[in-house]
Amino acid sequence: MSDVCFVFASNAEKDAEGVIGKYFSDADFDIKFLCSTKKEKILKKDVDLELEELNSYKLICPIGAESLKYTAGYTGVQKYNGVFIEKKYLPIMHPNMTIFKPQLNDDIVSAFSKIKPILDDENVGKEIDKDYQFIETQDQLEKILPQYEEVDTIVVDIETTSLSARKGVIIGIAMSSREHQGHFVSLDVVMNNFDYFFDLFANKRCVFHNAKFDMQFMEDSLGFVFDRWEDTMLLHYCLEESVGTHGLKPLALRFTDLGDYEKELDDYKKTFARRNKIKLADFNYGMLPMDILAPYACKDGDATFQLYNKFKPLVDKSEEFVSLYNTILKPATRALKVLERTGGPINLAQLERLDEEYKIDIEECIEEISQHSAVQRFERLHKKTFNPNSTMQLRQLFFEIIGLKSKKKTATGAQSVDKEVLQTLEHPLAHAVLDLREKSKLSGTYISNIVKGLDKDNRLRSGFNIQGTTSGRLSSSGNLNYQNIPRDNKDIKKLFKARDGYKIVQCDLGTAEVYYAAVLSNDSFLQQAFIDKLDFHSYVAKQMFNLSCEISDIKKYYPNERQYAKAITFGIMYQAGPAKIAETVNKDAAAGEEITKAQSSQFINKYFREAKSLKRFIDDSNKQIENHAFIYSHFGRKRRLPESKSPNKGVSSHAVRSGVNFLVQSVASDINLLGVIDLIDWVQDNGYADDILTFTVVHDSIVSEVREDLIDIYVENAKRCIQKDRGLSIPNCPIKVDFEVGDSWGNLSDYK
Repeated sequence: MSDVCFVFASNAEKDAEGVIGKYFSDADFDIKFLCSTKKEKILKKDVDLELEELNSYKLICPIGAESLKYTAGYTGVQKYNGVFIEKKYLPIMHPNMTIFKPQLNDDIVSAFSKIKPILDDENVGKEIDKDYQFIETQDQLEKILPQYEEVDTIVVDIETTSLSARKGVIIGIAMSSREHQGHFVSLDVVMNNFDYFFDLFANKRCVFHNAKFDMQFMEDSLGFVFDRWEDTMLLHYCLEESVGTHGLKPLALRFTDLGDYEKELDDYKKTFARRNKIKLADFNYGMLPMDILAPYACKDGDATFQLYNKFKPLVDKSEEFVSLYNTILKPATRALKVLERTGGPINLAQLERLDEEYKIDIEECIEEISQHSAVQRFERLHKKTFNPNSTMQLRQLFFEIIGLKSKKKTATGAQSVDKEVLQTLEHPLAHAVLDLREKSKLSGTYISNIVKGLDKDNRLRSGFNIQGTTSGRLSSSGNLNYQNIPRDNKDIKKLFKARDGYKIVQCDLGTAEVYYAAVLSNDSFLQQAFIDKLDFHSYVAKQMFNLSCEISDIKKYYPNERQYAKAITFGIMYQAGPAKIAETVNKDAAAGEEITKAQSSQFINKYFREAKSLKRFIDDSNKQIENHAFIYSHFGRKRRLPESKSPNKGVSSHAVRSGVNFLVQSVASDINLLGVIDLIDWVQDNGYADDILTFTVVHDSIVSEVREDLIDIYVENAKRCIQKDRGLSIPNCPIKVDFEVGDSWGNLSDYK
């Protein structure tokens, strides 16, 4: 018998030995099947393997989600992949997943690579000595203080009752001066020794995981300052940009010896919420008994120290990562704390009025739908009240009762009733359902969240995530997702109204992605439009369509051709084919003015005859990605694209295209973010913090509430900060920055 056993779900597995042998050959192994019959999917009742047979193995490796569930009792094979659980199990994602998700191959290889060290380790199963303590007395504190005075770097982590310092309190502070150590200091002890802790945090290098949260909470609640700090979340973001991978607990599972230490806390939360009949969303850490919270907090500190010791040396080895971390990510953390503290000014009366109006509109939409004869026929036939939110009932209504045709199907083959389909049905009921959907979404997603999240000073504070996208664009979380506010509906933006004596000022980068494509590719054809200060899409339209009028008149006399030129430019930049570009152009084309795929192909060829350097830039970038499966941006961001090696041509092509898109989009985002950083510094350095309040960044826009007599100086300096030459400008032609001013965010006009 071997020391390791790989457990598959069922005997339907084809060449199980070959699947394992491709990844593991360091030792003999056994293979077992939970279900002896050939089943593609198994349930608990199908398991006929005597699980006691597995007890004699030193290591058990469940392969895939079903095997993990029925072998070890855990769900989430991607979460536990390569994690040594209960000193007995090492779950591994099924290698077949790489067929559709080649990016998982590295994780699978990594999981298999852990088998031999575990088998060779004589200490497997033995506990590592750890120093975890809850510090609740002065005597306990004084015994641990020498350990912190002897070192330069410490870990700091807080446990709180809320994600907002305005709505919660700090329960205690976890600290570590080394790995396998954690001291959770009660808030009372901290406050009784405030001066000591103030000096400690001000003078030591403090390591956090999500520094923006911890520092902001401690600065606002306790007045601490942190002159030197590191963030393991941002260090990991440099090393691996994938969205959703940067949380402390998932990283602790992958990179520390602490395992799934959150499980006990999660189990307690669920039991507590069930017994006390509260929603899990309403649970906070203040409800945890200290014998659960304190060890958990200590492990947070230990995990953060272990991650720091792994990630920091890796980042320091890369010139690109060091630059990204020190010149963008850390300064952005400082700037975004200001935005989060500031919040957007909300007109409460208008909010209450809009909330009521939308409730009435929704009721009227529902009433209009229910009174339609087709809906009443539906209700007589099916003997139930029609639900306009039911996809199944909408299909029955439109395609069976009314007899309309759908030109689109879902992934499962059912007739689609999505927004695109309803727009093409051209039926009053379809328009009513669309209206209901839009108003319900605006009411539920935006208005109600603003109502619930509004602070007592009538400002809405939300979060900004530096690590929330692969491109570097900011994402939003919390009370309002600023990035998703509908552009074609001004109702939400109108709620953001400046106080008396102030105005809302929005600045935007002009044609940012095209500008930076021109800079990165050093393409003289593209750059000339900016040098001559021409409307870019009019400039392209004149070249593409041989228009006779002046470029300045094209927007007036040839709006369709200008729109076509815009579609062609972005289609070419993002490597859409002739068919896709023609489809995009034709969406906005008047009847009889559509272009064919052949014409689209001609336009692409003509475009590249002019923009030769752009073509070369795209081709060179494609080759880099195809050969190496990654590419670096100008500012040091690394975009890993393992899907570019996929045997599936559609998957690999999409990965390559997205990599080239990343080069342009990330630069535009970083230029804007660097502008915000410098702008916040200017505001604070010049004593304008109470009079110029930047409260959000949305894609390429920066939005501020500015005292009226400071608008001119604000515009001048915002433009200076954004247009600063960071090695990515057309000589003597910085990127255009447009400004709009108004009483509310939804009612702006050009700054003059």
